[in-house]
Amino acid sequence: MTMADKDAATEVMEAFTEFKKTNDANLKKHSSDLEAKLDKINAALDKHEDGSQKLVLIEKQNKAMQDQLDAIEKIANRAGLGGAGGEQAKAVREYLDAYDRVMRKSPENRNADDMKLIRDRSNALVKGDDTSGGYLLAPPDLQADIMKDVIEMTPIRSLATVRTIGGPSLKMRKKVGNGSATRVGETQRRGNTGDPAYGMLEFQAPEMFARIEVSQQMLEDSDYDLFAELREDAADQFALKEGIESISGTGVGQMEGILVNAGVEAINGGVADKITGDSVLKLFYGLKTAYARNAVFGLNRLTLGEIRRLKDGNGQYLWMPGIANGAPNTINGASYVEMADMPNIAANSCPIVFADWKKLYVIADRVAISFSADYVTEADDGLVVFRARKRVGGGVRQAEAGKKLKIAA
Repeated sequence: MTMADKDAATEVMEAFTEFKKTNDANLKKHSSDLEAKLDKINAALDKHEDGSQKLVLIEKQNKAMQDQLDAIEKIANRAGLGGAGGEQAKAVREYLDAYDRVMRKSPENRNADDMKLIRDRSNALVKGDDTSGGYLLAPPDLQADIMKDVIEMTPIRSLATVRTIGGPSLKMRKKVGNGSATRVGETQRRGNTGDPAYGMLEFQAPEMFARIEVSQQMLEDSDYDLFAELREDAADQFALKEGIESISGTGVGQMEGILVNAGVEAINGGVADKITGDSVLKLFYGLKTAYARNAVFGLNRLTLGEIRRLKDGNGQYLWMPGIANGAPNTINGASYVEMADMPNIAANSCPIVFADWKKLYVIADRVAISFSADYVTEADDGLVVFRARKRVGGGVRQAEAGKKLKIAA
């Protein structure tokens, strides 16, 4: 840990100690002065949230990359690919090697030839159905512009499963019904006890579009790379749209929102217009253990400020700083990620989701961002038209992998 890290850790721990002391006093005798002091300390703690958020997202991204590489290794070793010496296996190996080199470098230092090989191989290897394993060949963070921007908004790409598809939609098989078992006597007839049932999920990849007009003279006279600036602006708009839709999208002509999907169970908070420690714990323990192991809370910053005040039944604070140990801050021992598009605490709102996001949500990329300049259409008015487009969809794929907390009316 560097000296700067130590200073930050000391500042956080001292601020949290003062926060607990002030909050305890406010719980005993509420006052506007204590409320103002709590808000001030909350703001001081917020200054260090970026580091905690990065730790959480890096951890999730590293796990996703390792899972991805493991899956591709399996593809490369399939008998149908000709083993280590087969042509397809060789193509996969070249892809893996380039991918490994790329992921060891920051976006601005990545080799252009490696990036081109990855794009070309992905297009060649990705197929229209997931039985081929093709969907696994699209690293979610290779589109550096989107990754950089989404992390500052609702970082759904860093948490969800991302698949690149070769057709208009992503189809995934899903078990929708289970068989059963029963007891039987020694010579009793054994009848059918029920059959498992299977269905198909489908996620369309509709188009996002951005159109920007800039004067020809501005392009000529600009003293910086305006083309790059416009591309970045378009990426920002797509990232913003993705983040909003992943939380509250209708699923019709756009991504499906987690809070919109009826299959994601709502845990009732039980208290009108506010959040309580008991309700957060109810949400935490409402998720099945298999999902809870990898689960992360999603909430906005205002909600986080309220959670810092909450205690469990033993008087222990739910929010705990982790910066002193180089670990993320936690809520009841689980990591959390700020999601700007989650609603605030209010009657009937769902301000918190607790989920294994990779199991809960999938993003289907059909066409990466394309950007073109049109010098003809508006030339008579001295304008250049820039058009950006992207085809992407997404939605809830395994609803029981997440729960949302609903505030009472």
